Amino acid sequence: MSESKFLFERAKKAATKAINAERSKDYQVAFEQFLKAADVLNQLMKVERSQRVRDSYYVKAKEYIKRAKEIKLLMTASQVSDLPDVTDDSFPSPPKPTSKPKPTPPTPPPPKEEKKLPPPPEEKKTPPLPPPPKDMTAKMMRGEDDEPKSPPPPKDKSQPKPPPTEKPKPAPKKDIQLPTKTTFELLFDEGKYRECVLECAKSVEAELRVRMGLFDEQLTLGMLIDRGMKKGFDILKEFKFVNILINRIEHEHYRPKPPEAQKAVDITNKILMS
Repeated sequence: MSESKFLFERAKKAATKAINAERSKDYQVAFEQFLKAADVLNQLMKVERSQRVRDSYYVKAKEYIKRAKEIKLLMTASQVSDLPDVTDDSFPSPPKPTSKPKPTPPTPPPPKEEKKLPPPPEEKKTPPLPPPPKDMTAKMMRGEDDEPKSPPPPKDKSQPKPPPTEKPKPAPKKDIQLPTKTTFELLFDEGKYRECVLECAKSVEAELRVRMGLFDEQLTLGMLIDRGMKKGFDILKEFKFVNILINRIEHEHYRPKPPEAQKAVDITNKILMS
């Protein structure tokens, strides 16, 4: 038997004993067994690996401890109820005091009432300012000043106007001298000039030939694609008959007539051969 199973059986046995003792009002045994069951569950929580099972053991141990506290209160209450009643006539009454009562001290005189100070004189309220006249209020709403604005000082005509600043003139553009035949001939001789012209003509001709070759290639490819698409559409149109016949054979258990079967075979052979 594993340790966890052994401890669980011990806790179960102690809890059963505690419940039976509580029913038979043997509170001392019930109190001890509930505490024992809680202690065994505490040991079992240290051994158990599952968090969910540990949480259930923890809740059960708290219930056992709470029940043990309630039984402890019941035990103390029953012990107090077993004591003799204090109000019983069998107990002697307390002895009466023989000494004379002490004289009570005289009550002190009431304190003198303090003279209340007179309330402070009320301050004279200043009358509110009269409202401003309507035209003044309108000026304030419009944001105008109360005081009349002083006229601007007259311009002194004697002062001469400053001369206008002259804009800097842009630098004159230099004429770009294009290479003419004369300047070209100065740099290269006649043979070099002719060789350069021929080379340029050859390069243009070669470029045109390459472009023509590419154009022919693309045109040929486009024609082939066009032919292939047309042929594909024709094949699809012809194969439609075969497809309908096959579907009827598979789903409707249709038995085709010999001419229909021969036509389907011819179309299939034609497509495969092409």
